[in-house]
Amino acid sequence: MEYLIKDASKKLNISIYTLRYYDKEGLTPFVKKDENGVRKYTEEDLEWIRLLMNLRDIDMPISNIKEYIQLYLQGDKTIDERRDLMCRYTEYIKKKIENTINNLEMAIRKLKQYDSAVADILDDKDLFEFNKKYYK
Repeated sequence: MEYLIKDASKKLNISIYTLRYYDKEGLTPFVKKDENGVRKYTEEDLEWIRLLMNLRDIDMPISNIKEYIQLYLQGDKTIDERRDLMCRYTEYIKKKIENTINNLEMAIRKLKQYDSAVADILDDKDLFEFNKKYYK
C-alpha cells in the first residue's frame, strides 16, 4: 500500500512539514516520487520514519542520523559500526534517565519542604499527614 504525504503524516502523527524536512535533509532516501514529484510512502518507509522519530526523541543529532543512514545504505558490512553508534546513544539515554530521576527526586524533596512549611503555618495536621502518606 502507498500513502500520500498527508496520509503518511496522519498515520505517523507528525506534520507534513516534518516529512518534507526529512526528505530535504536526505533522511528518507527510499521514499519514491512519481513523475510529478509527489511522494509515495510505503509501509517500509513509514517504519523507517518511525526509527528516525525514535532517534530524534533520544536527541540524536541529524548529522549522526545521516551517518547511520550512510552506514545502512552500505549494507551488512557496516553492522558493527551501526551497533557502535546505537551503543553510544544507549549510554546517553541511560545517563539522561539518571539525570531526570535525580531532578525528580530534588523536586519531590522541595515539595515536601513546601508542604511541611505550609502545614506548620496553617497548623493543619490533617494536611500534613496526607502529604506524608502521599510523598512516601
